[in-house]
Amino acid sequence: MIAAEHKPSGPFVWLLILAILLAGGAAAWAIVYSAPKPQRVKPPVQARLVDVAPLTQEASRPYWLTGGAAMAADSVSLAAQVAGRVAWVNPQAVPGAALARGTVLARLESADFEVQVAQAEAALVQARSELAIEKGQSKLAEEEYAIAASRLSDEERALVLRKPQLAAAQAAVSVAEANLRQARLEQARSELKMPFDGRISQRAVSVGSYITASTAAFELVGTERVWIEVKVPRNFLPWLDASAMATLSVAQGERQARILNVLPDVADADRQARVMLELADPMAAGQTPVLVNDYVDVRLPGRSIAATVIESRLLNDDGSVWVVNDSKLYRRQPEVIFRGREKVWLGSGLQDGDQLLLNRIDSVTEGLLVRTRGSADSEAANSEAAANEAAGSKASGSGAES
Repeated sequence: MIAAEHKPSGPFVWLLILAILLAGGAAAWAIVYSAPKPQRVKPPVQARLVDVAPLTQEASRPYWLTGGAAMAADSVSLAAQVAGRVAWVNPQAVPGAALARGTVLARLESADFEVQVAQAEAALVQARSELAIEKGQSKLAEEEYAIAASRLSDEERALVLRKPQLAAAQAAVSVAEANLRQARLEQARSELKMPFDGRISQRAVSVGSYITASTAAFELVGTERVWIEVKVPRNFLPWLDASAMATLSVAQGERQARILNVLPDVADADRQARVMLELADPMAAGQTPVLVNDYVDVRLPGRSIAATVIESRLLNDDGSVWVVNDSKLYRRQPEVIFRGREKVWLGSGLQDGDQLLLNRIDSVTEGLLVRTRGSADSEAANSEAAANEAAGSKASGSGAES
């Protein structure tokens, strides 16, 4: 006979369960209340990293950037001074050709002018002959008057001596000489010549064309110089240095132009002052050519001054600048000597040790702690960050191995 299995009674089981729960609760309480409590630690102040530039006072020229179109200083519509038919055109007289002063561009038919010269020469010979005859008659009259020994008034004596006739003959010679000069002048004007060194921009005649004094035969542009008119604000005029050269920027390079004058009137559109520049030899070999109607960028020089130069974008609207001094931000209100399109020239108002802030910082306040790129504090912070990153990487690697 198998003996019956002994089972614990009901109250004993419940006591055992209760004892286990009490022991677990006591252990949990001990763990919670015996663990170290976290302490409230104030986080360290993290200085913002910024870029700065040194502020140094040096000799500099304020300048103004502007621009304008090149115009021909010498430009003419060449027309004949006499009428006639074109008999010859210089083969080199084509649009774009560069020709020297005095080069013959075209000739009119010369037959008519040669006839006029011959007629004027013949008239002069005749007038001189008549003058010689009249001189002889006047001398004969004087001899006759001396023999007669008559007493006459001055007017009667002039008539007897043929003085009016002699004066008329002399006048006729003068008229004939003038007519000959006129005929020869018109003959010379039958040739159209270059009035200056330049280029032909247009040609409106060919062999057989009939032209008059109102006919424009050639459009000529001088190549010795060009003018460039630019506009500048009125407040730059006191700084403009007319003895210095303006810099012209064109597509392929730069040229230097002379400042001629400030024009006496302002521009109608924007009421700005106007300055005229002159560029000599715009088509010079080996240099960047400047053609008529070319638009060129111009840098006008100002007088040299001692100033601190910064970019215009770094000057605040109220004329102040942000600087870094002793690792803190400060707002300075320097004297603005001149403000150009790209640069600003500053005078007094900056302090020793100031460095110009190059960054735009939101909600910036004076006294804000910063660290500059490349400084010792910045390098230390970078080294600490790198060390922390390396330690984190090592810890994560160890956890992966385990």
